[in-house]
Amino acid sequence: MSANLSRRRLLHHLGAIGLAAAARPVWPDAAAAVKIPSADICVTGDVRAQPLFVAGGDGYLGRIAPQGDLLTLTAGAREGGKAIVTQGPLAFVARHRGRRCTNPTLVLQRGERVRIDLVNALSEPTITHWHGLLVDTRNDGNGSVLVPPGERFGYDFEVRNRSGMYWYHPHPHGLTASQTYRGLYGAILVEDDDERTLRSTLDVVPGRTDIPLVLQDRRPGITYAPSPADLTHGFLGDGIVVNGTPYGYLDVATRLYRFRILNATNARTLKLAFRTAGGALLPFVVLGNDGGLLEAPMRCEQVFLSTAERLDVAVDLSGAAIGDSVRLETLTFDPMHAEMPDAVATDHSAMGSASSASASSSSRHHANSLWPEGSPRALLELRVRERVAYTRQMPARLAAIPAIDTAGATERAFRLGYAKGRWRINDRVFEMGMPPVEVKRGTVETWLIRNYHSSMPHPMHLHAFHFEVLARETGPDAVASLAVDRTGRLASDFGRKDTLLVWPGESVRVAIDFTHPFPGAQSYLFHCHNLEHEDGGMMLPLAVT
Repeated sequence: MSANLSRRRLLHHLGAIGLAAAARPVWPDAAAAVKIPSADICVTGDVRAQPLFVAGGDGYLGRIAPQGDLLTLTAGAREGGKAIVTQGPLAFVARHRGRRCTNPTLVLQRGERVRIDLVNALSEPTITHWHGLLVDTRNDGNGSVLVPPGERFGYDFEVRNRSGMYWYHPHPHGLTASQTYRGLYGAILVEDDDERTLRSTLDVVPGRTDIPLVLQDRRPGITYAPSPADLTHGFLGDGIVVNGTPYGYLDVATRLYRFRILNATNARTLKLAFRTAGGALLPFVVLGNDGGLLEAPMRCEQVFLSTAERLDVAVDLSGAAIGDSVRLETLTFDPMHAEMPDAVATDHSAMGSASSASASSSSRHHANSLWPEGSPRALLELRVRERVAYTRQMPARLAAIPAIDTAGATERAFRLGYAKGRWRINDRVFEMGMPPVEVKRGTVETWLIRNYHSSMPHPMHLHAFHFEVLARETGPDAVASLAVDRTGRLASDFGRKDTLLVWPGESVRVAIDFTHPFPGAQSYLFHCHNLEHEDGGMMLPLAVT
């Protein structure tokens, strides 16, 4: 590591620590900023702009708090009629206490018993995975058990996770990408005392100033028809919708807003930032990620968010003027698709066997998408319409998260690469019944997840258990420049993670505590959450014995 890079990381870290009191942010000097090309933004007054759809008590993404009630969730064709949001042709439908919701947002309490009856009204098998939740094998929905068309499956589990944003989606091997893209997904919001304390401290109200944002990129039409290149690189849409809204805007006041962001795309990585109309980046605060609230808030200006990852952020607009606008954007970045184009990639027989393809020139963008990965785009415009007094201070501490004790931990290595036309983990491709990776329950392991230089970024997901990121090593400069400590970790790496983006040439070291309360051996999965890669077999079974 160079001295300059070490110094830059240290300065980032000191800036994050200095957030503790979280004084009012300085509003960027728009006059000194670079103007953004209007083609890249939701221009105020653009005829395409429309109000952001914000979920309520029914309808699309409607909030349901089962509170122990048996909830019936039907996976099937979305009902016709005029749609107020952009969706795929499929949907989860739930009816609860007289309300009908599609793709409902499940609001659960830590310690709550959850009972859900999944009804398969599709013409193909399905199963639902509760992404990020610690449940036993039977309730995990990992594809080992499928629900045939016309049949149903009952889930019954206790919520053991900390407060945070989790989600659910299909997990039938070979059909996950198609069913998810076509509309089967939904958010889960788990609440506990830490969550209630934070909402009270910041004075944020769900649905008004505390707003989930579900991101999905889409192509025209309703079909999912991936090409061979899509299956290799991942299926990318031509445009993006936020809560089903293209070109969305939200009228806001001069106060703090909390956004809980889920990347529900099949394969697209985003580089998120808030930008003023003058072009200056507006600092924001990372409150939490996949595994819930961080120990302390982290201040930053930009952060990567890969498919399946979640991010809990706060942006303070108290310094804005009436008429100002701020845009949530994805910024320009090198997507580092250094694998060969058109489904011809380099075989990796050993770590370090990089091809002559250069990652720095890896703009081999997705030929089937009109919006290449790494290209900038506005996602949501915040229009300041009301002045209010806001004096709440960001707390210095958000939650207590004991570090995983790695003394005596078992070490294990995983290599991510491409060979014989398939993406692989440790040179293996998933098959039902294949020998699993075996770990002992109640033990701690440290994993070193290494990605080939001549590869592409892979968002790696572990079922049931969460990672504690210990270090990022040998990452590309664009990632290393965002590090906030000497270990190379990013602002979004702290706390606990269930999905982790590993860049080409990068090694990420994590700790995992395999303690669980379930009787007997349990089976889970470790896989790439690029859904085309997952369906293609970039996945390993994991047995906790």
